[in-house]
Amino acid sequence: MKATSTFVTRPLGKALSVGLACALAGWLGSAQGAVKKSTEDEKEKSKTESKQTEKISVPVKPPAKAPAKTTAPAKKTTPAPAKKTTPAPAKPKAEEKPVEKSGEKPAEGGKPPTADMGGSASTDTKDAAPKDVTSSSKASSDGHNDSEMHGPDPEEEAAEKAASAARAKAATSTTTSRDMAGWELIRYQERDYVSAASIHRFYRFNELKENGNSVWFTSPVLIMKGTKGSHELLINNIKFVMSYPMVELNGKSCISRLDLCKLIDPVLRPSYIGKGSTFDTVIIDPGHGGHDSGAKGIYGYEKDYALKLAYTLKGILEKQGLRVMLTRTNDTFISLGGRVAYANKVPNSIYVSLHFNSGGSSATGIETFALSPQGSASVYGSNSSDGYAFRGNQRDSENIALATAIHASVVSHFKLVDRGVKRARWHVLRGLERPGVLFEGGFVTNATDARLIAADNFRSELATTIAQAVMNYRRALQPGKRPGSR
Repeated sequence: MKATSTFVTRPLGKALSVGLACALAGWLGSAQGAVKKSTEDEKEKSKTESKQTEKISVPVKPPAKAPAKTTAPAKKTTPAPAKKTTPAPAKPKAEEKPVEKSGEKPAEGGKPPTADMGGSASTDTKDAAPKDVTSSSKASSDGHNDSEMHGPDPEEEAAEKAASAARAKAATSTTTSRDMAGWELIRYQERDYVSAASIHRFYRFNELKENGNSVWFTSPVLIMKGTKGSHELLINNIKFVMSYPMVELNGKSCISRLDLCKLIDPVLRPSYIGKGSTFDTVIIDPGHGGHDSGAKGIYGYEKDYALKLAYTLKGILEKQGLRVMLTRTNDTFISLGGRVAYANKVPNSIYVSLHFNSGGSSATGIETFALSPQGSASVYGSNSSDGYAFRGNQRDSENIALATAIHASVVSHFKLVDRGVKRARWHVLRGLERPGVLFEGGFVTNATDARLIAADNFRSELATTIAQAVMNYRRALQPGKRPGSR
């Protein structure tokens, strides 16, 4: 069945110039760098993430090793890295959904709860520009109590899932082809996919190029690369892990509609998020504390490094004119539910949870987490999906934009191994009513990373980089300053 999609172009400034805004904000590096490294990236694909970090210009002195503790500290668990999977057989058949003509009855039913990417259907799409289908439906704010990150109370977990199901039902809406006017929509494995050609046209990329399994979207300031069969998406050489892999359907490269809405659009067009507004307060959450030491490293404990980084970051942000509050100010244990409750009481704020990673001695690099969107898997990298919606999903677009700002700034500045902007349903993120992320600033169990993390001058520079990213994020979300607007 051939799709009878209608494509109508947008004004150039409204789509492409937002990529320039991202690049200028320091989120995504430069397109020139992406071009220069494109061939190298293809060659480096087969290398593992365990390679050692490049030498950093920050001078550090090896600190003394941490004394042994009589009791083994609690070790923070980090989800296993996403495995790349190839969905179903090659070139599967899928149901193409042509854009409906005006006056035709919308399709109904049979769709899993995903982002509501379109409003009410237009009565006349003949001469209209492609509809902006990237706005997210917001989950209702009926509550649940956040508890432990990896071991919640069974009764609380049951209540949380019941509330989630109610939110999912309320947020679910039937989407028709008319909602996707100007887009090529394909249904596959109970999910909607959008063709690469549609994305290319809407965002006014100069070129769409395919080479084997690699798909490139290029413009003078932005290069986006996906790989068929892979969850990995590179935007100006910054790694993102999508909810679902890029697939080839009926001979067309496609990206899931959920990833278009919840990842690509907020990253490329942060000022279009809509609900995003200025904030005057940053809640910094130093991970662990007290009897919960977090990861035990070569030179010290995660809880101590997180608190030191938090205090340094606090001082820098306050000099920028922001109000800063810490969830803990000393070596005290605070439950994850207590941290979330504290953050939710502070209006006009964002939340940054600071952690350091643990793993095998070869594991290295930076990763940043935002909450998994409704309709994706609970664990990043999985092809499964569920309908859970949590308080934090009200801020999906802001969450991924904040994660992008921090992650891209740190990776680009220090040239550390990029483990990606990822999604997971950490309990510390699920209950938030504010934009929030969880940042992992390297591995205390890796010799190179641990030496850096234990050095005061490295943590100081890391705090400076995060602070600059927060200010970039704040500027990028300014309402009324959308690139290309008149």
